Amino acid sequence: MRIVFVNLHGNEFLVKTLNKYIFKQSVAIKHKYLLDYLLSRDDVEVCSYINKRGLSLSYTTRNPLLQSFRFLEHRITMSKNGIPNKKVKVLKNESDIRHDDIVVIYEFFRTQFDFSQRPDAFIALSQLHFLVDKAKLMEKLDPDLIYNESDMQKHFIAFNDYFGWFKKQYLVIPFVYGERFKVIKPFAERQNKAVSVGTITYPYYIKKHYNTTCLQPARKQVFDNAKDLVPWIDCFNSDYMSGVDPKNVNNSVSKFRKMINRMHDKFFTGHQKKYYSFDMVEKFNDYKMCIVGEEITGLPGIGFVEGMASGCAYIGQTVGYYEDYGMKEGVHYIGYDGTLDDLKAKISYYQQPEHQQELEAIAKAGCEFVRTHFNGRAAAESLLNNLIEAQRRWLADHPQ
Repeated sequence: MRIVFVNLHGNEFLVKTLNKYIFKQSVAIKHKYLLDYLLSRDDVEVCSYINKRGLSLSYTTRNPLLQSFRFLEHRITMSKNGIPNKKVKVLKNESDIRHDDIVVIYEFFRTQFDFSQRPDAFIALSQLHFLVDKAKLMEKLDPDLIYNESDMQKHFIAFNDYFGWFKKQYLVIPFVYGERFKVIKPFAERQNKAVSVGTITYPYYIKKHYNTTCLQPARKQVFDNAKDLVPWIDCFNSDYMSGVDPKNVNNSVSKFRKMINRMHDKFFTGHQKKYYSFDMVEKFNDYKMCIVGEEITGLPGIGFVEGMASGCAYIGQTVGYYEDYGMKEGVHYIGYDGTLDDLKAKISYYQQPEHQQELEAIAKAGCEFVRTHFNGRAAAESLLNNLIEAQRRWLADHPQ
């Protein structure tokens, strides 16, 4: 079987891209586990269709001379990621995509939609880093399956406003913790309180639906009340707008000016340098409980899996996100209603000596659950099996 990615070398969710190497940027390769698993399978051929906008260093140009370097960039990127070029078959033309291929598109990258016509193949689309500005491109592509770390059909209140045309399978896959996240310190030796982590960001598009531009209000309420919450919570959240020129999010500023501002923030001002200066594994291991406030659009933060894998009892809102993964409140995690009062009440309850055994049991059950179901191999195998089954049904309905 063949799995076809589009511009694999430019997909920072699967590989460390060349621009990350050049600018020495840190990167979270969130779906590397999937590529690693596919490359390990003898019965799977991994392909990369490199389209006419495949030069990741210059996606904005269609200049043929510049784009002629896209195949060289692919070879260099694969080599730097330790992937032998023979392990990935390069497809140079749309016609090289076969009817029985599984084509995987990542919504985040606009250039992956650059087809002259829809490929005659089963198409699965990842909504990792959920956005709405690609809705029209998605509709034109007409994917056969969408997968994401949360069921946006259920949890994003405006899903139908943008994606109401989609009536096919929406698959929920788990977040996957990095191998470095593990239990280092015994539970009894940890601080008997919660640690709160995660970045606070402000995408403008959500204001229309939520009357705020804050994507993680649960994190912001902890951040804004950090001093008062010290008996229960140590706050290590980072507000992305701290120290950022407001012009970066001012819609009246040109796109070029915004780009210059963002580049300055990223490369010259050490933006979020403090947040990335501490070891997250050690931080989780210092505490018995952890909080990673959810996104208002319906998505947990990946940090909840990392905290649980590190032995923390996770505290999350009881809105159904975690049940979608098969978790149970009071067994695998501590639930609260989203208010600070309830958050303090729940932490206070578990801080009491008579409830320490119950707290440790939740932390242990949660840790075992994520280490069993949210490890890279288990998640990748489950996703591949789901894609194969969905493609089997598609092939039956679309004979060549």
